[in-house]
Amino acid sequence: MPLEKTTAIVLKSFPYGDTSKIARCYTRDFGKLSIIAKGVLSSKTLQSGYLEPMNCIALSFYHNPKRQLQIFSKAEFDRPMLSLKNDMKKLSYGFAVVELVDRTVTGEERHAELFHLTEEILDTIDRSGGHLNRIFWYFEIALLSLLGFRPHLSECPHCQKEMTSAFFSLGYGELVCGDCISGSGRSVSPEALTVLRKLTRSDLDSLSEIACGAKERKEVGNFLAEYISFHVEGLREVRSLRVMESVLA
Repeated sequence: MPLEKTTAIVLKSFPYGDTSKIARCYTRDFGKLSIIAKGVLSSKTLQSGYLEPMNCIALSFYHNPKRQLQIFSKAEFDRPMLSLKNDMKKLSYGFAVVELVDRTVTGEERHAELFHLTEEILDTIDRSGGHLNRIFWYFEIALLSLLGFRPHLSECPHCQKEMTSAFFSLGYGELVCGDCISGSGRSVSPEALTVLRKLTRSDLDSLSEIACGAKERKEVGNFLAEYISFHVEGLREVRSLRVMESVLA
């Protein structure tokens, strides 16, 4: 088996037996991989600490595409992200980011744009002084776009009229105008729709300039959660955000 090197973001990890550890990683060059680090929990080299969720690491491993588990060799930090690990809200949003990647990406398919988006979002959360919800919403919309599920935010996809306000249709899984809604659907106010449009036009450095009151924050967050749940099979909620809400309530 060849020894490979890549940059990886740890999505999830857990002990395997008394001395080993399995980590699910999203890598720059090999897509999503599961790695087994044999004996790492009993080792004096402290390599186990690199295989924790949200760590961005330079990873060396033995690669066999016919195996489900690749064999860990060694790692070191590519970006430490110390602030993220020491702030409850940042930690929760960081967990939410890697949870979404873990639950939406399957297989060893390289996707450089998605890898760099995830890396950039975690780095932005780490450096941020606030507006974490806007950073996360930006990530959700960018992720949906890369997966082919970018929401229609300007024109109604059915009648092509410009939407000043909208409803999330549970039948179509899209925002539609008031004339085209049939059955039940969550309303999205003009103010919340404006916030969503600004998120698609902004870059990460200008998100703090987007004005957003408490009502709009709730609307935008609920809409994106429902939209992702509709389009991503098996994803009813982002558990990490639910845990944060219960802890900080």
